[in-house]
Amino acid sequence: MKNRLQLGAQAVEFALVLPFFLALLLLIVDFGFLVYDKALITNASREAARAGTVLGTTWSTGAVSAVACSYLTNHNTTQLLITTGSGTHTATCTGTGDPVISVSNPNGHVPPNFGDPVTVTVSYQYQGLLKTLIAPVQAGSGSAQNVESVWSLTAASTMIHE
Repeated sequence: MKNRLQLGAQAVEFALVLPFFLALLLLIVDFGFLVYDKALITNASREAARAGTVLGTTWSTGAVSAVACSYLTNHNTTQLLITTGSGTHTATCTGTGDPVISVSNPNGHVPPNFGDPVTVTVSYQYQGLLKTLIAPVQAGSGSAQNVESVWSLTAASTMIHE
């Protein structure tokens, strides 16, 4: 038999624990977006590097960058990711919130010669709930405004021109 003072104790405990469980759930979802975005830019850099190694006479850094941009924008519209960054987004990846795509050939040949490496780097500023919550902890006793609430995700792929 329960004491009259114990009535409602479960409701109070639930009310105290619920915010922590909800925050944990949101952080797990946000971390999933972060990992998926990292995988997406890694695949985009790999696809563009592959295209850069097999493109024929029409090789240019713009054409290789367009392959990575196309990969990101096609997946963006169907899967609703790579949109957590602040800024403008364009279909040509030239907006302030779009990933930055760079193509390089360390040997300096344009188009690359047979056997030259082609490197494609895709960088993206991920802004999500996880980083926003961690920023005050990183700032310590100071203001959280000194700590950026974005993570820079970078993926680079290098392949040899065929």
